[in-house]
Amino acid sequence: MTPATFRNFVLGLIGWLALPQCPAETETKSGVVLPRQLALQTALVLALDHSPFIREVRAQIREQEGVLIVARAERLPRLDGVSNYDVNGRGRIEGFGDIVVADQQGWTMDVQLSHVLYSGGARIANQKSAKARVQAAESRMRTVVDTVLLETYRNYFDGLLARQRIAVQEDAVSVLDRQLQTAKAGYEAGSKPQFDVLQAEVALANARPPVIRARNDYRLAIDRLRRSIGVPYEEGCDADGVSLSQSWPNPKVNEELGDLLLQGLGNRPELAQIAEEIKAAKADIKAAESVHLPRVELFGTYGAQSLRFRGDAGESIDGATGGVRVVVPFIDLGRTRGQVVQASARLAQIEAVEERQRLDIEGEVRQAFFDYDEASQILETSQLVVKQASEALRLAQNRFEAGALTQLEILQSRLELTRAQLEEVQSLHTYNVAVARLRQAVGTISRTVQADSDPE
Repeated sequence: MTPATFRNFVLGLIGWLALPQCPAETETKSGVVLPRQLALQTALVLALDHSPFIREVRAQIREQEGVLIVARAERLPRLDGVSNYDVNGRGRIEGFGDIVVADQQGWTMDVQLSHVLYSGGARIANQKSAKARVQAAESRMRTVVDTVLLETYRNYFDGLLARQRIAVQEDAVSVLDRQLQTAKAGYEAGSKPQFDVLQAEVALANARPPVIRARNDYRLAIDRLRRSIGVPYEEGCDADGVSLSQSWPNPKVNEELGDLLLQGLGNRPELAQIAEEIKAAKADIKAAESVHLPRVELFGTYGAQSLRFRGDAGESIDGATGGVRVVVPFIDLGRTRGQVVQASARLAQIEAVEERQRLDIEGEVRQAFFDYDEASQILETSQLVVKQASEALRLAQNRFEAGALTQLEILQSRLELTRAQLEEVQSLHTYNVAVARLRQAVGTISRTVQADSDPE
């Protein structure tokens, strides 16, 4: 499969007629690089085009296509040219006494056309087996495509999670810094004790390490995303220089569990791959069984050879021969039976794998659906808690300014809001990953790539 053919397959798979180009995208001698402004859809498209895992499977498909070409060629006539030149010692040459002595040197030149008329079905079976393995490799590519898309989703969402954690923690640091300045001003004016200043300083110091950790998490997430996509950074740029321009997609899942289970069994490429492997295994059995059947071959030869008894190696005779060759195997000492047993055992193994794969897919769909349901409920709760914590902090600030609350109580309200915001961010991450995982489990993640991505 050529790169152009592979690209057309992927585009048809996800329903894109054209691919958007990121304005910030540039190229180096090694090819496309990671854009500085990276949208989710752009990341997914780049992963489809440049993931080393997809390139590996594409090469495996080409390998199987080569096997298919060989199998098809076995059913076509074959033309061979054969030539020979030999020199024999005197002791190896027949003659007629001293009357006629054969030449020590001789040559032959033949062109032979041969065609197998009947082989017991082996050639047809080998071609079916090779074709089924090509289709199995293409189904495996779909599996790898789905895996790459899921990994890209997850890494991109990891980056969004870290980015929002940075924003929440920086906002907390900013508020705590203002709180410290207020405490200092109150202390200098004599209206607040020094203890309030110390409390504000400790709270501010404790808020800075999470910002540092979140920034490092962002760098790590961007680098994991780059590796899953399979492209390098732009020259002079690293993870710190890449910005994610996508917000949380927050897609909805409207299907019931029963419908999702049916989709999983009908869409998952693993089952399509196994179905093709079963076809190939059955064809292998047919090919193995045909070994003990007669083989009929039509042949024709045109050639020339030197004359041994003319005394001149330059003289020759030429002409055509033709006929039918029949090979009937009588005894192979169990070789055919052994090959049939092996092929039948491989078929039984694949059928067992198919049954296990169906059970695994059902389990994956159920787990993904339960995880989505849990994440949906937690997200809804966490968003409500943020609203409540924001209102609680607002009321606490009003009471603090009125002198009804202490510095410690206002700091506690600020801490509760930060915790609620971080929980909401984590819930958004868990929810969106759960949706992507559910779509991968039911085999529809490649169909919803563009639907999950906002236009750039």
